[in-house]
Amino acid sequence: MTDQIDSSDLISYRSTLDAQHEFYLGVLSGLFKAWIGLGLPGVDADVPSLFEGWRLKGNVKGLAVQTKCPDKGALTDLEYQGLQERLLEGFERDEIDLADYMLATLFCATGRRPAQLADLKGGDLVEARSSDGLREFVLNVPRRKVRGGGWRAEFKAVALTPEIGMAVRVLIAENEVKLRTLCSDVRGEVLKRLPLFPAWKVIKDAVLNEGDALSELMATDAAHLTTPVMRLRLERTVAALSVISERTDGPIRVFPTRLRRTLATRAAREGYGPLIIAELLDHTDDQNARVYTENVPEHVDAINEAMARQLAPLAQAFAGVLVRSEREALRGDDPTSRVRTDSGSAAGTCGHFGFCGALAPIACYTCRHFQPWIDGPHEDVLHGLLAERDRIRQLTRDMAIAAINDRTIFAVTQVIQMCAARRSEVSAGELDG
Repeated sequence: MTDQIDSSDLISYRSTLDAQHEFYLGVLSGLFKAWIGLGLPGVDADVPSLFEGWRLKGNVKGLAVQTKCPDKGALTDLEYQGLQERLLEGFERDEIDLADYMLATLFCATGRRPAQLADLKGGDLVEARSSDGLREFVLNVPRRKVRGGGWRAEFKAVALTPEIGMAVRVLIAENEVKLRTLCSDVRGEVLKRLPLFPAWKVIKDAVLNEGDALSELMATDAAHLTTPVMRLRLERTVAALSVISERTDGPIRVFPTRLRRTLATRAAREGYGPLIIAELLDHTDDQNARVYTENVPEHVDAINEAMARQLAPLAQAFAGVLVRSEREALRGDDPTSRVRTDSGSAAGTCGHFGFCGALAPIACYTCRHFQPWIDGPHEDVLHGLLAERDRIRQLTRDMAIAAINDRTIFAVTQVIQMCAARRSEVSAGELDG
């Protein structure tokens, strides 16, 4: 057994690879070139010239996107909407904390890699006022995979919606309060360099062992979470929310790369080209972005009533509680809590005690506070939504716009099925009696 890798070893290894896995050698090529460049022993000096003489096949790009893989490909609109709703609901119910909520939200909104979000500091958020007085937020995201670039040497500005921007600002303030509890005399410059997603254990150890070293620590990546931890936190957060996929009838699996694919796929569906998508994903060229424009997952047909009935139980879009009548509902004794259809008929009760500016009854069927009545006019609501969907499709010729209420359609259909099942149970009970 030799203690040095030479050309014959690599030729033998290549013979074991099929065309689909030949790109493994391309990865080794960069490794061995760097190895020899550092002057380390173990690799023969002729190895780089061997690689230069080979024409190696690249890895298959975008296979999960092309095949619309339900486990690794882009999320469907229904899965994405379900994820967004469960994230917000989980945060409101204290099932996840602000940091985990913002971690998942930034992955969805920016499509950035885990290492890039891990590199963020509080000072990277920029807030400004537009000419009309509205708040505008920009997040300067550190770049990665830039040849020759150092840590946090290059940045790319990413615009945030006001809602996300204000939530990031709240997270920054929360982090600063937590740091002040560890070290009361923290200087402003240290707070500015505090990571957005800090490695609190490392910071606590630095404060306990040597408080003066806190400033030096913030200048390094030691106070930031690692890429594997960022990825694991996202996966655990989504797993805890148990978002159900209509394709697999099980919890969706979410990881950073999948959210990048989802962002790019949604952009391609809206008609953006590979250059714009490459910019969204922070790619240096559009080579990898072309797979999204070449394979746009379009809706083939409109969702009709029959298909909605089949998919509704799988989508699990309805989040409320079915009640037999208004008397059983929370706030059932309050006439102002009635949720009415466009025709004025009452379909259920709202159990929320606070103010709600959502459009009733469309927004109610996917809200956890809604309590539909068994005998409510839910069929009329469904028929109205389906008719509106068809009207928008004919008017705009844009399936993405027409499908905006698909999740509500599934929720209403699910309520209709639940009402039918409950009425059957009541009838069977009366017969048995």
